[in-house]
Amino acid sequence: MASKLEGRPLLVVKVGGSLLDWPKLTVRLEKFLDSEVAREGGPKPRVVLIVGGGPVADAIRALDEVHGLSAKRAHRLALGAMDLTAELLAGGLSGGLLVRSLGELPGAWKAGRRPVLAVRRYMEEVDEAGDSPLPVSWRTTSDSIAARIADRLGADRLILLKSASPVASTRREAAEVDLVDPVFPEASSRLGRVEVVAFREPDRPIRTLEA
Repeated sequence: MASKLEGRPLLVVKVGGSLLDWPKLTVRLEKFLDSEVAREGGPKPRVVLIVGGGPVADAIRALDEVHGLSAKRAHRLALGAMDLTAELLAGGLSGGLLVRSLGELPGAWKAGRRPVLAVRRYMEEVDEAGDSPLPVSWRTTSDSIAARIADRLGADRLILLKSASPVASTRREAAEVDLVDPVFPEASSRLGRVEVVAFREPDRPIRTLEA
């Protein structure tokens, strides 16, 4: 698996779409990534960034309410929204590189880049063709998609960056208070470590969501 190449751990960081309107996002994110890379010592982890759809996905949801799109069509458009925001972040992040498949990750890491994954190709070509795909509905958000990809990569940690962070100690509690979507507890069930950060509040500690 990609996470085990050269014995280096893998960290998946999901950037919440609600953070995209924050002018400080890229500067804060670069500092955060640098601090997380150095956080535990040992081999330098490889990082994959995944971005929520944010206001682009919200616009698709509003259009769905007006036009009554099929669940599959709305899901496809929402995945496209995540690809758009991935390209947006990759273009503004120091060392950022847009990648469209998991196979591109090793080359990005080798080049010392910070890969931002556009998820639509993976979700359509791999996840939906698998034995237990994520539900194709608005119940499945970018948090569950990030969890599914982290699981696929064998990630050592998944960190969810949020605008705010309601109190929750387990993944199921997090779903109950709408911190994550209803699918997330199952989608993340095989992940050993899931952490959440109220990213606009720099003094708030990283909190662990137990399975």
